[in-house]
This record gives sequence, C-alpha cells and structure tokens, in this order.
Amino acid sequence: MAGITFDNVTKTYGDGFLAVSDLNLEVQDGEFVVLVGPSGCGKTTALRMLAGLEEISGGTVRIGERMVNNVPPGDRDVAMVFQNYALYPHMTVAENIGFALRMRKVPKAEARKRIEETARIIGLVEHLDRKPRQLSGGQRQRVAMGRAIVREPQVFLMDEPLSNLDAKLRVQMRAEISRIQRQLHVTTVYVTHDQIEAMTMGDRVAVLRRGVLQQFDVPQRLYERPANLFVASFIGSPAMNMLEGTLELQGDALICRIGTAALTLPAEVLAARPGLAQHVGRPIAVGIRPEALDEPGRRDGGDGGRLGGRVKAVEALGPEQLVHVDVDAKPVLVEDVLEGLVEPEEAGDLAEIITDGSRVTIVARLDASASVRPDDPIELAVDLRHLHFFDLGSGEAIGA
Repeated sequence: MAGITFDNVTKTYGDGFLAVSDLNLEVQDGEFVVLVGPSGCGKTTALRMLAGLEEISGGTVRIGERMVNNVPPGDRDVAMVFQNYALYPHMTVAENIGFALRMRKVPKAEARKRIEETARIIGLVEHLDRKPRQLSGGQRQRVAMGRAIVREPQVFLMDEPLSNLDAKLRVQMRAEISRIQRQLHVTTVYVTHDQIEAMTMGDRVAVLRRGVLQQFDVPQRLYERPANLFVASFIGSPAMNMLEGTLELQGDALICRIGTAALTLPAEVLAARPGLAQHVGRPIAVGIRPEALDEPGRRDGGDGGRLGGRVKAVEALGPEQLVHVDVDAKPVLVEDVLEGLVEPEEAGDLAEIITDGSRVTIVARLDASASVRPDDPIELAVDLRHLHFFDLGSGEAIGA
C-alpha cells in the first residue's frame, strides 16, 4: 500500500481548456478520499491522470515515493472500478474476478485461493458459477470490485461506481464499499458528483470547482466550517440558505440585518469570527442551514431575532418536514451550485424562480409535529450560533 501525492498538477487540453489547475492533494496510506463537485469540475480528469489514462500537463503525481508521470497505466499498481461494470458476459463470476490473474499467468491453485478469498470479502461465494446476466446490479458492481481486489493493488480508484444503481442499492453499496475498504485498508480515491456519497464515505473529501481545489477536509468540517460560498452551497441537503445581509454596530452589539429582520449576534459568534468586525457597514452573504431554523421557543440560539415570512410549500418526510418559506430578503446565488443541481439549460429558469426582487424562498427543517400549511404566515427562530458569513467579493468565509 502507498499514499498518493498531487503536486501542482495541471491538465490543459489541446483546445486550451484548463481542466485541472495546480492541484495539490496528499492522500495518506490506507485513507479513503473522495473527489466531489459538479459536472466538469475536473474530478474525473484528476483520477484519470492518477491512473495514467490522461497525460499530465504540469506538476507531478506520486504513488508512494515513486513519481508516476510517465509510468504506463499497467505498471502503476492501481486498480480501477468504473460506473459501467465492464464484465465479460460469457464468463462466470469466478472467471471475471480472476481474469487479471490469468493474464498474469498466476498459478491455478494460487489464483483459485485468491478468487475464493475475494468472493468471501464481497459476499458472492455462492454465486461464483453464475454469469453476469443472472446477477442484480449491486452484485455485478461487487464483481467489478472483486476484480480490482483480487489484484491486491497499492491503490483503488473508483469513478462514479454507483451511478447506475437505483437509490436503495446505492445506499447498500455505499456501506459495502466502505466496509470492504476498511477491511482491506487500501488507499482509495473515489470520484462522485453526489455530495451525500462524499460525506458518508470519505475519511476526507476534496471539493473541486472548475478545476480548482476549494477545500480538502473531513466531512464534518466541510459542513460546519466551509471555506467559501461554493463549498457552503454545494455541501448539505437541502442546500444552505444564502441571503444578503449587512452588519451594523449598536453600542457594543453587532447586528446582522437581513431584509427587515435584525439579528443580534451573540458573543460566542463574535469570538469565533473576529473578522466580522472588519465588515461592518458592508453587505455580506449570510448562510443559514435548514436545521438552524425552527419554531420560536423550541431550540433557537437565544433571543437574537426572527425571520418572518409566508409558507409556500411543505414536504412531509416522516420524522420531519421541509418547509419552504417566502421571506423578505435578498438572495445570494452561487452560479456553480445551480450548474450542479440542474441541467444547464434549466439553471436560468431556476434562478428566476428563486430570485424575486427583494424576496427569496428559504427552507427550514422542522419537526413533524409543527403545524404549518401552505399560505400560512410563519415566524422562524434562527439559531445564531450556527450562522455562516462570507465576503461577497471574494466568496471566502469570514473568520479570524
């Protein structure tokens, strides 16, 4: 096994398109790292450069201590799992798993032992004699993983391996892949556009946008302390509500005005983000997670303020409900987030829907017992301890 290092790695195509720009990333030995971002962000290109399937325009890639820029794919000791299983339909599960061993002329007895051991790991011992057409989608994906595992590589590379599965199978396979990776402790780089996959599977997650690394951190840190507007808006489901606000000083108190609402920021917020003092009198972006909004008196973050509005829609989800509320505030739109959530041709229409002059629709995550109906007026308490603040010019988080 080995770690992986991207050192100022760049990929420029012949037409001048810059797919990856100065990527610096260090994956520890045995770590499960996820590359995530919207379509076209460079995540698959980065993976393909690591695999040797794309030439590197600049910088260096290392697997362990070895620079592999000019090493052929077959000599890099990596194994890839793709979204299309690429199984041989005329071969059995055992033959598919052991194909690479046969190509390497591994002795039959040793190959049989490794195939059976791999089948136990992926839970397909009783299916070794079946053909791919006799398997479910999840089982076929496990065979594809088994074909990678049996090679005993230094590194696993996975490119959207679950995108062809239905929702229930994706959840099951997320758990299976995580279990197998922990059991084998093989360094793994996993590419996905699905931030839920990224957050639930990765030891650390690298968020990319337009070929540039935005933040590389453990999932909880990405969620709680996003580095910029893009990460804040991309990570989290439903997405963070992003509103324009203004900071004002009233005596010793710092007030955040959002539309007609005035939120008095508690001392702990000011202590954690002293940089807010430099933004007094300037418009900023204020991020509010749906779970930081609730009915007054339940679990707000002090008596600092409320957001009033009118209920537009209610989504009942069993133990909770997502309440869409029209409030008096100016939205902050993050273009790339729209690109990641909808088809490009629909992004303009969506922007018009959620941007209506000085009003915006926000989402609150309320308990199932909350009595709310469409068209009702509503007042939402804001947990001020969990507000996020961003500079409107640079998009960077306001902190120290």
